[in-house]
Amino acid sequence: MRFLVAGAGFGQQHLEWLGRCAADVRVLGYHSNRARAEELAARYGIVTVTTDVVGAIADGGLDAAVIASPPDTHEELAAAALDGGLAVITDKPLAHDVAAAARLAGHPSAQRAAVVFQWRINPALRELRRLLQTGEFGEVHHVELTFHHDFLAGPETAFPWRHRRENAGAGALADQGVHLFDTLHWIAPGDWQVTRARTAVACKERRGPTGPVRCETEDVADVWLADAGDRHARVFVSRIAAGRRCFQVIAQAARAVLVVEASPDDGSARLLVSTLGAAGPIVTAFPAHDMNPYPAIFDRLSAVDGPHAGLIAGFDDALVPQQLLHQALAHDER
Repeated sequence: MRFLVAGAGFGQQHLEWLGRCAADVRVLGYHSNRARAEELAARYGIVTVTTDVVGAIADGGLDAAVIASPPDTHEELAAAALDGGLAVITDKPLAHDVAAAARLAGHPSAQRAAVVFQWRINPALRELRRLLQTGEFGEVHHVELTFHHDFLAGPETAFPWRHRRENAGAGALADQGVHLFDTLHWIAPGDWQVTRARTAVACKERRGPTGPVRCETEDVADVWLADAGDRHARVFVSRIAAGRRCFQVIAQAARAVLVVEASPDDGSARLLVSTLGAAGPIVTAFPAHDMNPYPAIFDRLSAVDGPHAGLIAGFDDALVPQQLLHQALAHDER
């Protein structure tokens, strides 16, 4: 498959993943930093760099487009690629608002699309999901999901667009919260709805690459959810947790508590299973894992039903966390 990658920021992570799969990336799209794009192109052997991603799609000669640019660009670029007969892989969230996400999910060619929720690839979370699906530990009553990171812990920012609602759609909820909403729906499927939310902006103004950046989007969010089966969940995210980076899921079931603690840096993790009456938890350690989604994506696009089944979200799957993000903002007590 001949790829176009749109985005010279997080697009680098996609280039690394694709490189490990020996994928053929022909075009790199960028917004303003040509020097950065040219450096990446030289590093990964990409012939063409361009600011006109839609034009590059129209020129033909491509099979797939990876959309790793800011969320407000996703609808235009993904729709253009789908209209052009390309397979589409977008970074999360699916779009900058729920209406755009719904339009993408309803696109006639959306079955040829995927959204990267790479935590589904993590072996510890996959094992947690498998254990919950067996029913061995009884019904799940409560799930607590937290994601601490510190990439915006200081007064500076390299990402002015992340602080504008019109571009990013949200802050920590779009950066990290959608991962947790997706994980919740993936490991404990149900009709989850937000019942309460509270967010905070740590810095009203930050120092950006070219001057002051006025900050609109949240740096911290605390969200409560419930489903029709009277199960409850809590999602907490922070992108200002100085010195702390951790992805954690705690599932309280009828006969056990299951906990995953994972590192966002290298994907290493621990799974702890504490059953009622046991002397202590059973601990399983998982080594570092790059959470490369592309082997599973290739299986999905090829309609292969193999070991990667269920690991990749389609546009319809990605609409669910987008809806929960929308609900959290609507319920925000701030």
